[in-house]
Amino acid sequence: HINIQMGALGYMKTLETDRLILRDWTLDDIGCDVYDEGTIRFLISARNNYAVVLKESGEVIGTIGINEDAANDPDARNVGVSILEQYRNKGLMSEALTCAIQNIGDITKKLSWLCWVEDKRSQHLAEKLGFRLVNTFYNVKPSGFEQPEDFYYYILEL
Repeated sequence: HINIQMGALGYMKTLETDRLILRDWTLDDIGCDVYDEGTIRFLISARNNYAVVLKESGEVIGTIGINEDAANDPDARNVGVSILEQYRNKGLMSEALTCAIQNIGDITKKLSWLCWVEDKRSQHLAEKLGFRLVNTFYNVKPSGFEQPEDFYYYILEL
């Protein structure tokens, strides 16, 4: 696992935007709609994922993970994101990612982004943030998937 932006106690550094707080996952997040208890417990131990929290309500609405690169590039870290459907298309994930990217430079100088070929929203977000398409992986069968899928692989040099 990969630790990024470590705070004083070995956790991820809390970041803020106008509307959001990006912070470590905690046991208090169990019961949120983003992940089940087992996943949240794993994320707490992994310490490489931000809980994306709405400032105004304190609700966890998504996650940003900084993980091992999908193409096994030792110099890159893969960005994985998820946001609850009712918060999509409001600029929230773009806001969260812009903040995270601005604060990750001392951990890595290269980020990757992997998304399904059919996922136009994810492609648009990657390109909006400055990622460039560098490869397509064909017929990849991720763990838990029944059929192989095609994925786009993007890179952002920081």
